[in-house]
This record gives sequence, structure tokens and C-alpha cells, in this order.
Amino acid sequence: MNRLRFLSLLLLVFLVSCSRNESYVIHGDLRFVNASRAYLLEQDELGELVVRDSTSIRGGVFYFRGRVKSPTMMYVQVGKRHPIDVLVENTKIKMTGSILLPDEIKVKGSRSHNEFVVLQKEMMKLKDEHSLLLIELTNAKKQNNVNRVKTLTKQYNEASEKLLAYTQRFVAGNPTSVGAAYFVCMLMQYFDVSKLKDIILSFDSSIADNQYVRFLNEELALNQKLSVASEAPEFFLPTLDGDTVSLANYQGQYVFIDFWASWCERSAERRDRIAKSYEKYKGMGFNVLAVSLDREEEAWSKAVEQKVYGWKEASDLLYWESPISKVYRVHQIPYGVLIGPDGRIISINPRRYMLEAKLSNIFGY
Repeated sequence: MNRLRFLSLLLLVFLVSCSRNESYVIHGDLRFVNASRAYLLEQDELGELVVRDSTSIRGGVFYFRGRVKSPTMMYVQVGKRHPIDVLVENTKIKMTGSILLPDEIKVKGSRSHNEFVVLQKEMMKLKDEHSLLLIELTNAKKQNNVNRVKTLTKQYNEASEKLLAYTQRFVAGNPTSVGAAYFVCMLMQYFDVSKLKDIILSFDSSIADNQYVRFLNEELALNQKLSVASEAPEFFLPTLDGDTVSLANYQGQYVFIDFWASWCERSAERRDRIAKSYEKYKGMGFNVLAVSLDREEEAWSKAVEQKVYGWKEASDLLYWESPISKVYRVHQIPYGVLIGPDGRIISINPRRYMLEAKLSNIFGY
């Protein structure tokens, strides 16, 4: 082999090795910064923000360098300011703007981030439209204007459907977009996964290993198992009194599994409302099992002791990693599932009035 050919092959190997070791560079150039350090945060498996990296700031300029397996949502925090989200991929990314106006900071260089921002803007439009409609709905209800309430409710639902349709068109045109996949993960807070099915199935197989696409496909698979009229998944959980409770303990009864936590204020309000239904129907075969997503036994037991409702209190203290939260697809709390005497699901996360209406139909008053 001659020297020239050898050098050519060596250069080729070098270039290939470089392409396999791509990295990201986040270049921040922000105005009105008086902090000395910037932090790069990432969500851990429990959904909490942890520090992945930190760097010094000089004249508002800072750099982060690293590598990700695939585009990953991270957060840049300057001093004690609110973190700025950046969908990081292995490329050069630049952040510019004023730290005093975090919503107006521009992020350039990441295709995934840009695609996420496009969809996020549509979400903001929906939220603005919903806010205006809710104000009108409140006024219409105060005036007992039934026809107006029906019209506004229809408009409210149609606005949501428009966002879904827009997202589906976007994914159909950009099936390899990880930014869109992350956005669809966010949509799961507002829509049942069954409504997102066609969107999820539109993603290209080339990004199937991305964490957000995997999550969506796993949720879709779970949804097929966890649906109204399907058999509720069995579980075994330790109770606060040192016993163990399972779904089998409620065979022959209607049971509402209430997912809550001591740190969630809305959970406390919901428990008070459920208690009224419990007192009303407990003598007729209705029961409640409260499953806490706490991770500190002291906080959990203290919250339970403040108000005793009479039903079982259970938790494995594994927070969002609790196996029961995964099989029952709990993404936010409060959350609940109503199960019938035959062990089949009657309703998934019914709202207050829906749960009361179902119980009224079941028990006749």
C-alpha cells in the first residue's frame, strides 16, 4: 500500500470516528446577567431536575459541552433565574437575549428545539383561546344561559381538536422530529393517549429508540390494556397500618382508586370531595383505596393523620416510579380509576361531577 493511499484511509477513519463522537456546544450570550455560574439541568427518572453540568459566566457569555445519545430536553439556569428549556442535540446551539425576558430568549442551531417551539406556539394559542372561552362560560352559567353554555362548550372542544389536527399534520410532514415527539409527550397531560394514537403511529421507525418515542409507544401499549371495560391490573401495596392490600380485597365491591400525595394541594381538596361520596355509598358496596405517590413515610403518615377518612391508605413510597402508577398510567395527580365488582374498569380519571353521576346511576340516587 503506498503512503498516499494509507494517509487517505487514515483520514477516512478519522472522519468516521469523529462522526461517531459528535457533541453539542451550547453557547450562551445573554444580557443583564449578574450571576457567576450557569447550570445545565436534566430530568431524572423521577421527573425532578438535577444538575448535569455547570460552567462560569463572563460578561453574560458561557459554554456547555457534552454529548447526548439522541435529542434530549435540558434546562439552562443562570444563577437563581427560572430555567430556560433547550432541546439539546449534538450540534452548535446558541442562546441569545435578555435574562430579564426569559420567554423571549432565542435558541438557534437545534432543529429539534425549533420544531418543538413551532408546536409549543400552537399550544399557547390554544391556552389563550381556552382562557377566553372559560371566562365566557363562567358568565353564561351565572346567567343560566343554557344555549350559550352549549355553544361555548362546543367551541372549547373544537379548539382542542384543532391543536390535535395541527400536530398530526406536522408529524406527518416531519416523521423524524424528536421535538414533535417531546411535544406529544406534553399533550398527554391534556388528552387521553387514545386520542393521540394516530399521531404516535406516524413517527418514523428511525427514531424509535429515542426516549420520548419509546415512552409514547409504551403508553399506547398500556392504553390497550388499560381501557374502560378492560380488566383492572392486580397490585399489592403496603398500607399505613403495616398490612398489605390488593385489588382482590375489593372483589364484589365498587372501588375508586385515588392517587394522591401529601405534597399536592389539589389532592387534599379532592379527598374531601370523595369522602362525601364514600359516606353516602359505603353501606351499599362502594369503597375507596387511597394510593399515595409520596416517598417520605413521615410526610405521608402526617398528612393521613390530619384527616382520617376510614378507607385504606397505601403506598410503596416509590414516588413516580411506583409500579402501580405505571400500569394505571398516572401522569399527574390527583388521578383516579373507578373499578366495578367484577374487577373491570368503569371510568378512568373521571372528573368530580362525572364520578358523582356514575355513582348516582349505579346506586340509584
